[in-house]
Amino acid sequence: MNTNVYVGVSNRTGGEISGLLRRTAASDQWSLAPLPADTHVHAITVHPDDPAIVYAAASSGLYRSRDRGESWHQLIASHAPEQFWSVLIHPTHPRTILAGTAPLGLHRSDDGGETWRAMPRPAIAERMIGAFPSRVMRMAVAPSKPDTIWAAMEVNGAMRSDDGGESWIDLSDELVALSRQPHLSSAILTKDTSEGMLDVHALCVSPAAPDTPFLALRMGLFKGEQRGAHWSDLNIGQHAAHLRYGRDVVVAPWAATTLFACVADSSRGKAGRLYKSEDVGATWSQIDRGVRVNSTMMAVAVDRTDRGALHCVARDGQSFSTGDGGASWREIPLPTGAGSAVAIACG
Repeated sequence: MNTNVYVGVSNRTGGEISGLLRRTAASDQWSLAPLPADTHVHAITVHPDDPAIVYAAASSGLYRSRDRGESWHQLIASHAPEQFWSVLIHPTHPRTILAGTAPLGLHRSDDGGETWRAMPRPAIAERMIGAFPSRVMRMAVAPSKPDTIWAAMEVNGAMRSDDGGESWIDLSDELVALSRQPHLSSAILTKDTSEGMLDVHALCVSPAAPDTPFLALRMGLFKGEQRGAHWSDLNIGQHAAHLRYGRDVVVAPWAATTLFACVADSSRGKAGRLYKSEDVGATWSQIDRGVRVNSTMMAVAVDRTDRGALHCVARDGQSFSTGDGGASWREIPLPTGAGSAVAIACG
């Protein structure tokens, strides 16, 4: 069956269309999924064992499709001010699913999404009062450590659970300490200059290094050593000094040592790039050669069954696909009127 590509869009800051766009990987034609009107789709997850099953985390709730996006069922309805921002299918227990929210919270299902329970709110301080409520942007689990869950928070740093999400350990103190360095200091939403180091957009953990999370955040890409107690700058800005804004970082499902990362000049920037590492983040190379990215590179999706296939999306409506690992690309624009692109998935 042909792979589908899914993109989540939001018209909060421009455009007319919010929701989930879908196309087959071989096609240039997008269709809008039948979700409720004005639903902002923040994250999309395709089931690793059954690509017909797709989850969408959205402003109005958590949704599931069992037919590759043709129809959708609401699993959890949002009750203001709650919104859903992330979905994780457990890699070794796929009937366990976690959904992250704003304000900071989680829901868990252990029966494949049929029933859900609200988890205890993480006992993590809200560090950026005055910005917006902290939200769980991404979660990750290494197969060899099935009870350990890593989570990225915007704008609140990172945290780790060693008991399946029942309780959480704050991993952000050193991120705040690093912000005292002038080149890692940034305040946009508040007056707190540690804000940029806490503005985390994505997180991944490789099976090749199950105790070492990677973060994509406003000030770049960072690696967490000592189970996230110590953070080091991967200095992605060495490749282009103005392009260090980290937006996405993922592990290739077919090679534990391979990572992909999206970087840009800023949140609403005019340039972005896609980088690849084949040594668990030690070195990086640009792989989006031959295309011109005109806004923030927001997200990348790696095909689980085809190591040459990658798909990425930029905020202002560009999407790109390659079938040969980045040697060549084709651009497939989103439909006219689409809001800001914020998420991409394939399967």
